[in-house]
Amino acid sequence: MKKNVYFFLFFLLSISLFGCATRMVSTSSPYYSKIENEYYYLSITPLSTNERHCGFRLILKNKTSKTMILDWNKTHYLQDNERKGSFIFDDVDYENRNGLKRPEKIRAWDIYIKTIWPSVLASGERNQWTQMPMEPGRQGVEVTIVLDGKIFTEKLDVQLSILAK
Repeated sequence: MKKNVYFFLFFLLSISLFGCATRMVSTSSPYYSKIENEYYYLSITPLSTNERHCGFRLILKNKTSKTMILDWNKTHYLQDNERKGSFIFDDVDYENRNGLKRPEKIRAWDIYIKTIWPSVLASGERNQWTQMPMEPGRQGVEVTIVLDGKIFTEKLDVQLSILAK
């Protein structure tokens, strides 16, 4: 009888820890956001880690015969249409995440792709950092592009929602 009680308690504990646990999953609507004109195609797609959105894949296609510049110092993370900081990416130290960043040159007819993470959601040390997930709501990027002396500022965003899985 004592064995059966222990087995039953172990069974209940196992179900409560593993069998019925809910996880939070982030969804995006639309799946990605884009803008296109005669000069460029620009899009952002939310990226997920552990089923929660933590960053974006940014794609910028230069549709002209001139070099364009993506100005990282005037490109911002947007949360509910408010600027919440800049981005951290592969060649930026965690300690310098809010410092000046080198502008990116996109040659004529070239396509530029970069994975970017909101620096306000990063935590860690110099070479090791982790990214916290974005909250539900409007999340996006305000991008500044310079082409032939003209400045273009584009806002792209998506609606993130949380589902229990």
